Amino acid sequence: MSCAFIEFKKYLFFVFFFSCSMVHAQQDTTQLQEVILSATLIKTNLLKAPTAISLVKARQIQPATPQLSLKEYLGQVPGLFAQNQYNYNQDLRIAIRGFGARAAFGIRGVQIVVDGIPETTPDGQGQLDNVPLGIIENIEVLRGPSGALYGNAAGGVIKINTLDSLEGDKIKFRSIGGAFGLSTQQLSLGFGRKKWTGVFFYNQGQATGYRTNAAFKQRLFNAKISYRPRKRHRIMGQFNLADSPYAQDPGGLKITEAENAPSLARAANVLYKSSETIGHIKAGLSHEYSFTKKKKFESTRISSYLFAAKRDFTGLLPFKNGGVSSFERAYYGFGTQFSIPHDQKGKASFFGMGHAQQEDYRSRYENLEGKIGAPTESQTETYGNTHFFLSHKTTVWGFQLNGSVRFDKIKMGVPAIYSFKEYGAWSKSFSIGRSIKKNEFINFQYGESFETPTLSEATSIATGTLGFSRGLSPIQSRNYELLYRKKRLLGKALIRFELAAFISQSQGEILPYELEAFPGRSFFKNIGKTNRKGIEAMLQYDSKALKISTSYTLAHYTFKNRSFEEVSLKGNLLPGIPKHQLNSVITVALHKKSRLRLQYDHIGQLMANNENTVTVAAYGLMHVNVFTDLANPWGGLRVIAGINNLGNARYFDNIRINAFGGRYYEPAPTRNGYVGLEISL
Repeated sequence: MSCAFIEFKKYLFFVFFFSCSMVHAQQDTTQLQEVILSATLIKTNLLKAPTAISLVKARQIQPATPQLSLKEYLGQVPGLFAQNQYNYNQDLRIAIRGFGARAAFGIRGVQIVVDGIPETTPDGQGQLDNVPLGIIENIEVLRGPSGALYGNAAGGVIKINTLDSLEGDKIKFRSIGGAFGLSTQQLSLGFGRKKWTGVFFYNQGQATGYRTNAAFKQRLFNAKISYRPRKRHRIMGQFNLADSPYAQDPGGLKITEAENAPSLARAANVLYKSSETIGHIKAGLSHEYSFTKKKKFESTRISSYLFAAKRDFTGLLPFKNGGVSSFERAYYGFGTQFSIPHDQKGKASFFGMGHAQQEDYRSRYENLEGKIGAPTESQTETYGNTHFFLSHKTTVWGFQLNGSVRFDKIKMGVPAIYSFKEYGAWSKSFSIGRSIKKNEFINFQYGESFETPTLSEATSIATGTLGFSRGLSPIQSRNYELLYRKKRLLGKALIRFELAAFISQSQGEILPYELEAFPGRSFFKNIGKTNRKGIEAMLQYDSKALKISTSYTLAHYTFKNRSFEEVSLKGNLLPGIPKHQLNSVITVALHKKSRLRLQYDHIGQLMANNENTVTVAAYGLMHVNVFTDLANPWGGLRVIAGINNLGNARYFDNIRINAFGGRYYEPAPTRNGYVGLEISL
């Protein structure tokens, strides 16, 4: 038995012993202040939310983190697994309950919403390289049966809310320097003038990276302006601009290469100068109006949004023929939503409609050892989605009932060859919950969700040419979830506990694979039925001087009855997802103006391929950071420092699922540190 596993068992025993002792420590009849969530569409408090949902208070995490990846915020969310934090070429890969693990780059199966406007493209492709990490206020992560609420997402939803103001800080400057050439600078400006508020944010960052051919450089600008012409009106404008002149890809290694020379890149990636260039621009406008507020409960609200975005991408892959992939993407959307409360007991309805359209002009060229050569092929691809949804909440005999239904009409394909696929997808969800005691809640939910292939997946033909794969079908899932929550006071500290058990049965699971002729390029295929079963637990202890947050996930995700390339997969584990995952964060107030944050992660073993012949070992990580505020007469001065991978563990930042030739492994950085300053005026 490995030392890491023994350590993990001891830690897990401590966590659950601590959970039980805290939850049952004392009887409490005090009415505790509750957090209100909006990701459920019908606003609800956290205790009685009818689905598994996590609230991340990003502003408590931000002060001493380098703010390079959304993963810095998401470790405390049970059921969520993130990889690829240090390969900026392929972006962070996020899976919720196993959905999204197949992504070769970016995010699949999980919808991303920023300040009420979709960040995920209509075809389900998500990216995070244009999200302003330094001004995130909070994040709501909706896990599991969320299809009836947000449509084309089998895994869940990440709803990001950024700051409306800087709370008196008009100007804030932040600079970080660290190992492997890390250098970041941020500038935030805030204003408030009667009916107007706004936040402007600029960030630039670069690093050489731990591995050869792993450097990146990025610039980002974000503006958010709100105007309230009247008390019940709010108009909000958003503008986002991201520019990444280069983000290199060191590629996957064989196990012997990863163990003997982890900091080196794959030779072909160096020869062909594997990298990407991205330009992204997005603008959005939203409006909310609340009708006359009734005496006993919340007013009826109507909200609308529209947005348009353009993304230009050029990526160099480690081979010659078609080794430069490029696309010009334009997409837009609009929607309207109505929230209608019926009484003061929580009865409410929510309905809405919307449309989103996407067009990709995709082309390929020869890669002449890092130079763009002759064009080999090109095509235009389109994706359109029109949707309607209705959600209702009521109380009957003390039971809280929630029901939702959504219809998506989708058309995707390649117009030039008159090849299209159309889908009419219904998503349904129903839940029944009840308060056991004043601060305890139990809930059962059933939901149906779906997830179509993205355009990049549907046009990745196994011959290596462009086209459109009509044989690639959507994933259809049935989800069952049993949820228990409890909160109580322990002295002046607040204790929260959540336990969720779930089963997801999917038909048409899509997984990637590689071919020898096109190393580094992913192709996709439906792999029959899968079965996901798991348990998620979360415990939070929150006091003025000490905060503890611990989450644990037990995941058992298996193939049911399908062969892949004449190999039986029945009973095999889905690759890319650990069976055990634990995250624990302790934040200590050293004194009034200083905080120390200690984080421990345990990632259990996982499989690298469908056949389960390659196992990736478990590992544990520890990170520490600290900040202190220094007194001065002219403003705020904060000193920041941190160490990642404190124990200098050898582990892999990413596993390339089903990679050809055993090149599964992307080694992670060794122990590394950073320091910084933040000035507020």
